[in-house]
Amino acid sequence: MFQVTTLIGDAEKVEKELIKNPPPSEADIEAAKALVKEKGEAVAQLKSAKAGKAEITASVAELNKAKENLSRLEERSKLKPGIPQKDGKIHYSQDIFARQAFLTVSGQLQIETYACAVCSVYTFGPTF
Repeated sequence: MFQVTTLIGDAEKVEKELIKNPPPSEADIEAAKALVKEKGEAVAQLKSAKAGKAEITASVAELNKAKENLSRLEERSKLKPGIPQKDGKIHYSQDIFARQAFLTVSGQLQIETYACAVCSVYTFGPTF
């Protein structure tokens, strides 16, 4: 029997992405948080000063961009190379089957697929 998993392909994609684009450092994330705080304070000041709608809208758009950038940085910082693990064991919840799965190599395997389409199927050959 062979183990079937999609986690290996996903792990390879993540590793290639991390090599191509390294995850952000803590300093990058802290700088992005400071920028979001600064933009938020700017929006609050404009609102309290009863500034024009255009100014407030532009400032809110800048705040939203800063928040999106921060969220992307935080998401990228959580990427870890390798197959996902939980308590030292492979974590299958992100796999296509959501659990450990195996595939058998036998003539009966092909017959099982035909059995779904036709009501009666027969096979000849050694069985174990």
